[in-house]
Amino acid sequence: MKLRLLPSIFFTVANAFAQDAKPTAATPAEQIKVADGFKIELLKSATPREGSWVSMAVDDQGRLYISPQNQAPDGGILRLTLDDAGHIAKEDWIKLNVGAAMGMLWAFDSLYVSGQGPDGQAIYRLRDTDGDGDLDKAELFKKVPGGGGEHGAHGMVLGPDNMLYITQGNSTPPVEGLDTSHSPYKSYAEDDFLPRIKDPVATFFDKLKSPYGHILRTDADGKKWELFAAGFRNAYDLDFNADGELFTYDSDMEWDVGLPWYRHTRILHIIAGAEFGFREGTSKWPDYYADSLGAVVNIGRGSPTGVKFGTRSNFPDKYKTAFFVMDWTYGRILAVHMQPKGASYTASNPMPTRFDQDEPNASEDVEVFVSGKALPVTALVFGKDGAMYFTVGGRGTQAGLYRVSYVGGKGLPPLQTSQRAVSWRVSPPLSWSRSHGSIDDVTWGGTSIWELDGNDRDKAERAFADSLFHEAASPIAPDDRVIRFAMRVQLEKLKPSNWRELALSAREPHVALDALLALARVGSQSDQEPLLKALTKFPLDSLDEEWKLNKLRVIEVSLIRQGRPSDEMVKLGIEKLSRQYPAKSFDLNRELSQLLVWLDAPDVVEKTLALLRATPEHAEQIWYANVLREAQQWTPAQREQYFAWFNSAAEYKGGNSAGKFILRIREEALKKVPDDQREHLAAMLETKPAPAAPPPAVARNFQKAWTIADLTPDLPQAAKGRNFARGKEIFASVQCAQCHHFGKDGGNVGPDLSAVGNRFNAHDLLEAIVEPSKVISEQYASVVITMKDGGVFSGLIAEEDNHRLCVITDPVAGKKEWLRLGQIATREVSKVSLMPPGLINVLTKEEILDLIAYLASGGNEKAEAFAK
Repeated sequence: MKLRLLPSIFFTVANAFAQDAKPTAATPAEQIKVADGFKIELLKSATPREGSWVSMAVDDQGRLYISPQNQAPDGGILRLTLDDAGHIAKEDWIKLNVGAAMGMLWAFDSLYVSGQGPDGQAIYRLRDTDGDGDLDKAELFKKVPGGGGEHGAHGMVLGPDNMLYITQGNSTPPVEGLDTSHSPYKSYAEDDFLPRIKDPVATFFDKLKSPYGHILRTDADGKKWELFAAGFRNAYDLDFNADGELFTYDSDMEWDVGLPWYRHTRILHIIAGAEFGFREGTSKWPDYYADSLGAVVNIGRGSPTGVKFGTRSNFPDKYKTAFFVMDWTYGRILAVHMQPKGASYTASNPMPTRFDQDEPNASEDVEVFVSGKALPVTALVFGKDGAMYFTVGGRGTQAGLYRVSYVGGKGLPPLQTSQRAVSWRVSPPLSWSRSHGSIDDVTWGGTSIWELDGNDRDKAERAFADSLFHEAASPIAPDDRVIRFAMRVQLEKLKPSNWRELALSAREPHVALDALLALARVGSQSDQEPLLKALTKFPLDSLDEEWKLNKLRVIEVSLIRQGRPSDEMVKLGIEKLSRQYPAKSFDLNRELSQLLVWLDAPDVVEKTLALLRATPEHAEQIWYANVLREAQQWTPAQREQYFAWFNSAAEYKGGNSAGKFILRIREEALKKVPDDQREHLAAMLETKPAPAAPPPAVARNFQKAWTIADLTPDLPQAAKGRNFARGKEIFASVQCAQCHHFGKDGGNVGPDLSAVGNRFNAHDLLEAIVEPSKVISEQYASVVITMKDGGVFSGLIAEEDNHRLCVITDPVAGKKEWLRLGQIATREVSKVSLMPPGLINVLTKEEILDLIAYLASGGNEKAEAFAK
């Protein structure tokens, strides 16, 4: 038998429940920064048996419910009773075999728990059936198959309509029993324009499809389930503001950094039927697509966890309206200050131009409210006393509970809900209302039009459509993207026969383009030609950039959903669009390039190659290269120019998947080259060998097989009097940089360690080094592959296509194995980390402490640990 045992990639954290010498103290409050005028207290540090905390809820009595990420030996959910000063008066466990919650909510005299229980992954409803104040019964509320893990079932919140809103991560399929006819989010599809390239590294996501991350809406008893909104990457939590509007803080796909489809973490305003355009691989939608809602504000890189508005706080007004969002990666809580803008909101935060900046951005509107080292923030609530309570933990890190109070802030009046809803009575018996962007309560003679049928339904739909077009023509609509989006969502619920002619005959661009987009999404193939002809009423030269992009999006969606039009229409499209290409902005060139490649315009290759050569932005170059892989009309000279670009692009920096995407684009393009040219072009492409592991800067001999117990007593010494230069040299000597990005340099096999000190304390860092297999992130888990001939390979899947996959079998040495899919018998997730244990056995105790200080500092020579 052939055996390749793989060490791991992940700089993992220790098992929270290990019974060893692990200290049980979270970061002291005096080491944490908080906004001026506020006080922070550490209320409790978790013991190893209490787990690593990730979810929290508060009940009507002000008691806190806290859940670890995994099941804890002492019970399922920890309950803390607070005294009048907000300190812990009593601790007990809810032992109903329900725990490992990623989301919890107290509502309707019940604790709703999204986690593990007797029926597996599900939402459970815990109740007190005998009135003694203890939860004594757990009922299955809803099964959530496939909802486990960090991209699974997540947070819950009670809406102003007394409905439950539940967010599900992008690995979670929709639950069974959805009411699809009444769900606000419908008519969705992948909507790939050019063929998608799936992520070559994140192959665990390659089977996912719409609706991806989504929000469910249900009643107190779970009798009716609706799909409310979707297209999120991995939103962990959500909350309503004082206006009754729903928001979340959505994740980025960090492996896409440096690529044109990378999207930052961002604050999203979620109206009924909202779509936010997350798709896997190259197919993520840009912010400006008309059938998607963009961000209120982009935050930058990070790892979103808990969120909460300050509405129930006793904080000053500025913070009562703030959206508090937690960033696990950088160990901070942000206060996002949004201002109303039409039917939605806005906030400013100048975005970074470099992906390798040391810290994410902040601004006056995006304020760092709480921050500190070893502060992996996970969940927050506001208690009955108006103070903020938040937890730290996750992935086995030291957990703790903190309280943030406003100094002298007692007795402040509650925030009043602003009345921003607008209602109409439109030609009775029709009526409908609009609250911000969401349109609700559409009735005909007092009955919901969705409950009508036959002639009554058609009559009501026509009246509703007419009122929508009337409102869309009002002065407010052209500048309000959210209102236009909501109106289109409503239009798509109606039979196209009841509004088709209104769409085709509309004369105002902002009315017609949104209506024609709806017709492209839900109409039939027979609607395509009249739709495309209707678009000719709005020449691109007559539109500003926003509306040019909207018109191009209508064309794209029509081609995607309604197919290739007649040759006459294709010829007309090439003629009209070629006049606009190239344009002055990348956004326009992005859409025009793919449209003209799809239509097979004769000059698109030359124009796009010119843009690729002219732009200094790597992400823009990658986009043009990606589009050109599908082009058909080439000269030999053009092909040589195109394939020569891949040699220089091999040096471009980015996330874990960036270089692999470039290789995959090259591979797909080469497949389309005629046989008589392929060998010549392939010979042009440089295939650089994997870089050899750099030799240690200092030759090192074995010192000791270090254990956690050996080093734990000396860990406090890592916080002061350390040697920065030696820590940096050791980081290179033990070859950490081969696998991990740190600061502006390093490899992309494992996770970025630049901010590891913001979420892990010294003991967690030590455990991660000494015992790397205790906790392995699902994103960095290696696999054991058994071949049909009996061979076994263990490693990280670096790339995979329809025929073969590449396994990194030794990340330090850069060794890889290419395996044919047809020869694979089984593949299983490995419980062994790719990171080899014993890396520090060649170091002295002082050198280990310097290494830990270096990691915790983020490579900052001026950190306190290195002060003389």
